[in-house]
This record gives sequence, C-alpha cells and structure tokens, in this order.
Amino acid sequence: MSIVDYGSDIYGIDLFEEGRPFRSSAYVIKDKEIALVDTGSSKSHQVLLDGLAQLELKPQDIDHLIITHVHLDHAGGAGQMMERSSQAILHAHPLGARHLIDPSRLEKGARQVYGEETDALFGPLIPVPGERVVAEEDEGILRLGRHTLTFYHTPGHAKHHLCIKDNVSRAIFAGDMMGIRYHPGYTGWDFIYGFPTTSPSDFDPMVMANSLDRLESLKPQRIFHTHFGTSEPASEAFDFSRKGVHYINELIKQLPAYVTYDLIYQALSQIIAQDLDRLGHKVESTDPLAVDLMLNSQGILVYIQKKEAGKL
Repeated sequence: MSIVDYGSDIYGIDLFEEGRPFRSSAYVIKDKEIALVDTGSSKSHQVLLDGLAQLELKPQDIDHLIITHVHLDHAGGAGQMMERSSQAILHAHPLGARHLIDPSRLEKGARQVYGEETDALFGPLIPVPGERVVAEEDEGILRLGRHTLTFYHTPGHAKHHLCIKDNVSRAIFAGDMMGIRYHPGYTGWDFIYGFPTTSPSDFDPMVMANSLDRLESLKPQRIFHTHFGTSEPASEAFDFSRKGVHYINELIKQLPAYVTYDLIYQALSQIIAQDLDRLGHKVESTDPLAVDLMLNSQGILVYIQKKEAGKL
C-alpha cells in the first residue's frame, strides 16, 4: 500500500518511515492550490516523490507545504521538498518555523535522543529559505479553493505543534497531537490500537489534555493521524488519547522520588499490556511498540525532571 484516497480530494501517502509500511503518512489536498501536510524524514524523500507521481503530481505542483511540528519524522524532509517545490510556501508554528530555517538546534536535539543512529534513521537536514516560510498564528486561515484550512496551536506533544482543520472533510490533520494509531500492518497484531505519544522534550500531560478539549470543541468527524491513517468517528481518537493521558498521569503519581528511565519503561510497558488486556486483546508482548515505548519513556522522564526543577 502506498496511496489511500480518503475522499474530498484528500490522499494519504505511506512514507515507509523506518523502512516499514503503515508507520507514517503524508497527506495531499488537491484543489486550485495543492497542499502537502508533513513530509516525513529526508530518508522518506524518494518515497514521497514516488507517491506524488502516482497522484500525477510533480514537486513543482505543490503550492503549500504544511508542517505539523518539526520532529524529524514529520519535517526532516522539508528542506529537500522545498528545494524541488520551487513555488511552494512552507507553513509552520512560529516556534517551529525558525528551526526549519536554521535546523542546527533541531539536529542537536535529535542527536541527544537518537545518538549515533540519527543519520541512519532520518538522513540530512537542509535549511529552508526564510522568505519562503510563513509562521502561522493561532486560528490563521489558508484558502486553497473549496478547501479552507484553519491552523490551531496545540501544545502538549510539542510546544511548536499545529493541528489543521479542513472545512470540506470536517477533519483534523493531527500530526502527533491525537496519539498514534497503530495499524496491524505495523504491529503484526490483528487489531488497531491507539495511545498518546509523549516523546521528548515538550510533553506535558495537562497541556495535552487542554489541547484535546479544544480540538474536540471543533466537532471534527475524522482525524488524520501521521501515525497512521484515520480515526472515524473522531471520538475514537479522543477516547484513546484521553485514556492514555489518564494512565500516564496515574503512572507519574505512583513513581518513586528517584525515578529512572528503565523504571518508567517497565511501568509504561505494563500499563499498555494491561490496557490491551482490558480491551480483550491477547498479545505475547508489547515489543511491536518498542520504539515508541523508548521515546515515550524519555519524554515522561524529561517532563518529571522539568517539573521537579520548576521549569514548567
């Protein structure tokens, strides 16, 4: 699978992030002006180009590149795409836009998380010319034709996170704000499972809960997840996201004073195993979620450390 037609002239492209299907999506909105939501990492650049070609589009046809947030699995390939999309304007949160113009701090932060594996996982970062970047304010509007997109600042996963509401599909392009929707093609399980993503370094459960409330007040019918595909009705994504935030809050309350990454990883794995069991899913282990368990445990640890240091 590489292309999914979601109707309303919206298409999903499987980016084969991590070299695997069903991990990450980019979304194309075809209208008088054409928008691309997220690019994946630069390692997915050729896959993205191939997907556009299947939609009979060239990079030069892209008018707007919208980045939900600057984590490398969403925006690492933005520089390459902007080089090829000569007329495109890039839209991002004001706190994220500067890191796309000068990605040096973004690269440094990624290396702190992924270490020597950073290049192999994500590839190089290419700066985007500042004059081609628009820092979108909260509730800013972009009109493509019949599609009108509204940008919402939605911190909780990242301070620089945007979600985008589309008036035609009545859907929200949620990036990582509405959790990860694990597809059976990724996990090997025979069911879909959803859980929040709490990767470092801006995760805050209370702020995430507030952003979820705000998004739900928009009454979307569908959620487009970067990871992976759609939740319809949208209530499915709100339910698993809120439940996961509750579990994480309870986990944090029960942790000892001197907490370690290993302890958080073990506790989070147990919480997810218990949740799967409550849902009636019998699995041998949570190993299919190992990458995200690692990232989420780091994010929870950083949150605890910031809170203890009075930096929240």
